[in-house]
Amino acid sequence: MNTRILATSAVAAVLALGTSACGSDSGDSSSSSSGSGSGETVASQLIMGGPPEFKTRTDGLPGLKKNYGVEFGKYTVTDTGGPVTVNALKNGQIEAADLFTTDPSIAANDFVILEDPKNNFAAQDVLPIINKEKVTPGVETVLNGISAKLTTDGLGELVSKVQVDKEDPEAVAKGWLSENGLGTTGTSAEGTSLTVGSANFPENVVLAEIYSEALEAQGADIETKLNIGSREKYYPALESGSLDLFPEYSGTILTYLDKDATATTSDEVYAELKKALPSNLVALEKSAAQDSDAIVVTKATADKYGLKTIGDLAKPAE
Repeated sequence: MNTRILATSAVAAVLALGTSACGSDSGDSSSSSSGSGSGETVASQLIMGGPPEFKTRTDGLPGLKKNYGVEFGKYTVTDTGGPVTVNALKNGQIEAADLFTTDPSIAANDFVILEDPKNNFAAQDVLPIINKEKVTPGVETVLNGISAKLTTDGLGELVSKVQVDKEDPEAVAKGWLSENGLGTTGTSAEGTSLTVGSANFPENVVLAEIYSEALEAQGADIETKLNIGSREKYYPALESGSLDLFPEYSGTILTYLDKDATATTSDEVYAELKKALPSNLVALEKSAAQDSDAIVVTKATADKYGLKTIGDLAKPAE
């Protein structure tokens, strides 16, 4: 039986944004500029928005400062690449955002992805992180079969169906499994119980649904806890065993676990991730689907300041 539990993180984020954006001094915002004066940069004039972990993640604000000399005037906590962040950017509550490269709202709103020539953001392969005790041969076969079929373009199409066409993530997941010959019923995962979680953005939800539906079709007893929130909320549950399976992104989970990680290529990140995970968690096969973090601005902001790369944010403000 697949029991679904939906959290209300997005609603809470909307409420928090209302009090933390537009230059307020809420605890969800933090000043990172040097203040007024002749040394001001473009970034120091802007409000950046994204998930709470981006403030401290190695490739978040610390990485932008280290690799590009970029320090934003203020950081506002929104959500993890979700509708709160997108709407805040559209409405001018923030002027730069951490979004995912497969997000259909980027093209739909004519947003501009700033190039990352110094590879601040490492490879981000989609892959399942699972409790080692739950890795039966049947479960491993099902999940590795999914990873073998996932592509970046295909992932973008899934996100578009959920985010743009407003289709139900569960239905989208079932459709994808059927199209890829992975929706057949069987008994290979019979006798296994797993709690599958997701973060609070559409792509991660539909990936969790894909894992859940495929395993359930093979006889596993599945409970889902969707839209949990950002990594600092769900990872402790995964590590403690109250969550068993989670769709993850190799680069960001690696930097979350190892703040000194320097790997950037797909294979290097995957190898380092397997070493960095605690002994009770394992990373199964990575997919070809990539979804990297990106610093995104509106076209108006890009045109106003002549922004093409992340480094351009460190230029002197005129």
